[in-house]
Amino acid sequence: MKYKSCKYIQGGIAFRHDAVSLCNKLCGTKRYEKFNIPYTENFYEKFISVREEAIENCKKGTLPHEGCLSCPYVEEKEWDEDTRFKEIEITHWVHCNCGCCYCAMLPVTKGKMVKSKQNSPYIELFPIIKRMLKENRIHPNAFFSVTGGELTMLKEFPDIMKLLLKQKDASYGFCLQSNGIKYEKLLSKAVLKDRRTSIVISIDAGSREMFKLMKRKDNYNDVIKNLKHYLKDAKSNQDRIVAKYIIVPNVNDTKEEIDKWIKTCKEIGIKTLQPSIEFCSQVVNPGTFKEKQGELYHYMKEQIIANGFEMITYDFLESIIKNKSFDITIKAEKE
Repeated sequence: MKYKSCKYIQGGIAFRHDAVSLCNKLCGTKRYEKFNIPYTENFYEKFISVREEAIENCKKGTLPHEGCLSCPYVEEKEWDEDTRFKEIEITHWVHCNCGCCYCAMLPVTKGKMVKSKQNSPYIELFPIIKRMLKENRIHPNAFFSVTGGELTMLKEFPDIMKLLLKQKDASYGFCLQSNGIKYEKLLSKAVLKDRRTSIVISIDAGSREMFKLMKRKDNYNDVIKNLKHYLKDAKSNQDRIVAKYIIVPNVNDTKEEIDKWIKTCKEIGIKTLQPSIEFCSQVVNPGTFKEKQGELYHYMKEQIIANGFEMITYDFLESIIKNKSFDITIKAEKE
């Protein structure tokens, strides 16, 4: 059946620190409240109901929210009748062993490093994942985006990963985003099991001094050591170990630092790089776009290609740079 919808309405679920949500957080400058179910009693049942209603409305020609009209992810096509979850985001805690100056959770953590190793007070996710599997709600080729907080600090993370990796009739892909300070063997196991899986580590610096400014931690050497460890573990999948550089205005926004980062990545054997600009907090609370970010982003892409690396990027960054706005719905509105 042909109708307007998006992959998140059809098969998405996002476990965030304050609510479970249907709408992807990058669809606009805010998350639509109708799609956010707080972690109260029976939240999972309520979410299923909201999602089923949203799909039915799409089939009838009514998008579930006015914001969907300008969303770049909405498209009209023949959607799969299989509506098991295919896009699953796990970011339901804020605990971290780092203090990145650009962290999207700064409004929640108030700039403090949340070092507790206990679960978030909002939810324990492991029982929910078990239930989803038992009810056959997770597609066998589902893709999981896992961050936080720092995923290696989440108490239930090992149990969640072991449960997902042992599913015999499924092959899940993962985007595992870590600061790389702590090594975790389970990340390597996931990379070896599915080619879609990647370990993405934001170094954001080409020197120990800059790393300390960006991260507020003196663990640059630990991150480099662990990157080498993950590369060794990955065997033939070394291109799935990704080093990331997020350009932050007035901190690491220099060609010199970018060049140092690229040189370091080449020396340790990284094959895939991810250039980016600081946008997470700006999407939620739009600020003034700095044109230098765009200029350096393009410079970084050129240098990555010139040095023979593979490259992955966020597809919406060019729209941000072109429109000089962190509201990525602008492009769709113009069209």
